[in-house]
Amino acid sequence: MNKKALGISIGVVALLAIIIGGIVLQKQASERKQIEAAQSELSTIEKEAKKKGELYMSVAALYDEEFDFLAKDTTIKMIEKAEASLSKKQTEINKLEKEYGSKVKAAAAEKAVEKLQEQVTLAKDKREIQTEVNALFGSKESAIEGDKVKKELAITADLTEEDISTITETFEDYEELDGKWKEAIDAIIKNAVDQVAQVKKINKLLDEAFDGNLPKETLKQSDYDTLNKEVAKVKNEELKTTYTAKLLLMKAMIDTQAQLDTLTKQQKEAQEAAAKAVEDAGNAAQQAVEDATNAAAQQAAEATDILAGYSDDQIEFARVWLAKIGTKPSELNVTRIAAGTPINPYNASSATYPTEVIMLGGAYSAEGSVVYASNHNGTVTIYSVPGHWPAAAASDPEVSMEMTQGILANGQVMSVPTGNPNDVRDLILLQR
Repeated sequence: MNKKALGISIGVVALLAIIIGGIVLQKQASERKQIEAAQSELSTIEKEAKKKGELYMSVAALYDEEFDFLAKDTTIKMIEKAEASLSKKQTEINKLEKEYGSKVKAAAAEKAVEKLQEQVTLAKDKREIQTEVNALFGSKESAIEGDKVKKELAITADLTEEDISTITETFEDYEELDGKWKEAIDAIIKNAVDQVAQVKKINKLLDEAFDGNLPKETLKQSDYDTLNKEVAKVKNEELKTTYTAKLLLMKAMIDTQAQLDTLTKQQKEAQEAAAKAVEDAGNAAQQAVEDATNAAAQQAAEATDILAGYSDDQIEFARVWLAKIGTKPSELNVTRIAAGTPINPYNASSATYPTEVIMLGGAYSAEGSVVYASNHNGTVTIYSVPGHWPAAAASDPEVSMEMTQGILANGQVMSVPTGNPNDVRDLILLQR
């Protein structure tokens, strides 16, 4: 090969080396850029999962400030949405780890996301437990809602030890559940356990006091007093009513037996010469016992059934009037006002009733009036609606709105007492 050809060959090789080297450098630069982008993406995920980040805030919204009690408005949908967002981020992390391996640092982002996933799982568990615990009680109120805890609600009438054990066993499986939330759940469950134990105790006493549906003739006043004391502790009104009826039968039997004992003593003290008279008196006494027993049973039934045949609404109207007004009107007018009706009928710029309300009034304004909404749980919400609206409320929209919103905001929840059944019946007969 001559020198000229050799020079050309060397030049071509050098050119190729330069081109290949450029391609390699370009590829390395592109790879570094991709790794940097992947690391940036991981850093972004980590930042989102840290305090005040978007992922963190979506999880924090499920709890109170201490990450202990669930927020009042936490729903399954919110939990599932947070869970899905975290799962998506975890998938992205896994993808980047698989693609770049040790070239990227994913541990911090992965740890931050896993920590939030644990909180979401805990929120789901807490909400499930709260739902089951709230179902133990017959009230429409929740035993636990947000950080509001009601430890003295009445259990459902058919609650059993087995029902509570099922929830307790589930609850004990979650070792990570602690804090004030756990203390609240413990207190609520204890309330249910205590009430079920009280019902069991009363049922045992009743079994000892009755033969079937009839009280035993061997009953003593101390038996009645013991049972009466225990029944007073019962919170469920349905159960308490049932037990009270049993107490009435027991009292009737005890009083009858006392009368019989007195008559028996008088018979023993009578002269032997009056044996025939004593025998007749004994027969009369036995008849008196039967009559007294029948009368007592009838009296108890009448006391229980005096309001039978009247609707729950009729009874409620009468009881609310007695509790709020007290005096007997010449007639009791009942008006149903539909939800959405303006509170101030004289100005369109008025707040409206959120639910149906009942207006009770006497024949004359001087006899009084009551406006309330039934909560269907033994309580009502009283609204202080004026009988006469001021002129400003009729002419000024702002005054009307402010005044009616104040009426709604200041509604007072009131327990409706049972009252005297005779007074309730009298008021039902006056309803129009």
